[in-house]
Amino acid sequence: MLFRFYFKAWKLLSGELMQDETQFLKLGGRQMKKRIFPLVFAIAMGIIFAGCGGGGGDSSSSTGTVSMNITDAKPYLPLEEVESITITFNEVSFHKSGGRWFTVDTVTKPYTLDLYQFSDGAKTQFVPPVELESGKYTQVRIGVASATMKYKDEEGVTKTVFLEIPSENLKTDKNFEFNVEGGGAVDLTVDFDLSQSIVVTGTGTYQLKPVLHLVKTEEAWTIKGNITSSEFGDPPAQKEAVVIVYWDSDRSGAFDSGVDEEYTRLSVQKGSSALTTFSIFWLVPQENYYVEVYMKDPGVPAVLKYSKFIKKGDWTSKIYWLEGETVALF
Repeated sequence: MLFRFYFKAWKLLSGELMQDETQFLKLGGRQMKKRIFPLVFAIAMGIIFAGCGGGGGDSSSSTGTVSMNITDAKPYLPLEEVESITITFNEVSFHKSGGRWFTVDTVTKPYTLDLYQFSDGAKTQFVPPVELESGKYTQVRIGVASATMKYKDEEGVTKTVFLEIPSENLKTDKNFEFNVEGGGAVDLTVDFDLSQSIVVTGTGTYQLKPVLHLVKTEEAWTIKGNITSSEFGDPPAQKEAVVIVYWDSDRSGAFDSGVDEEYTRLSVQKGSSALTTFSIFWLVPQENYYVEVYMKDPGVPAVLKYSKFIKKGDWTSKIYWLEGETVALF
């Protein structure tokens, strides 16, 4: 069909150039004919290539690409001496506003990884770049098939427990808006918050109820702080720091323990230098956060040592240092 169109165009052009036979003869007969044919052919081919378009980016394209990484903080967990938390994912889907769900492929299908190994800012590819229709997307769905946790008991024996997944948690829908521009690319990071996702039941078993934080990778915020390493003490009575971050969910500009939601919590172990630095990565930008830092002796309730409310207007870059880059909180 395309060939027929361009053939007609070639005939039309050649007809217009040679319609005046008298003029044609005056210009040199056969010699001119030899010159006209290459000219007509060049014009026709120019039309064809113009119709085909170039190989570069095209802002008028009806699709763009989306990719996704997965990570977690160094979580504060209900069990000590955790060695691994292995999760098998069987679905990732994106919902287009006013449209339908688009299911995409993960790196492998199903995709199994030890999420416990991807913390302290480390991430791994979850969904390779995939084409999606351009437009606004409002939800992300992540499906989990199974999960296990390995830990060492008090005698140093490694044990494996299966994490029960309630039926309503086999698929987790997370509200998150992003736009796919024609010819553009969007890179997302999902923070699978293990500290809130693993729940101890009344019967002593463990459940996985996924709590997810989503952010555009290049826009994520980070909170950092320092603790004087001597505060941790030494083994066997070495302390642990627990950092809890709350999100100002009602956006009141002040912390309200009855309203504001826990965003994440992480465990901090003593470092090798005079200051032990901790980081809370992959925070959603343009929000208010409240930070608490506790010190915990083995077998003893944690003691609050520091707290601070951070307003979104306090940020001057994507990294916020509590009290300064070289200053200890306590």
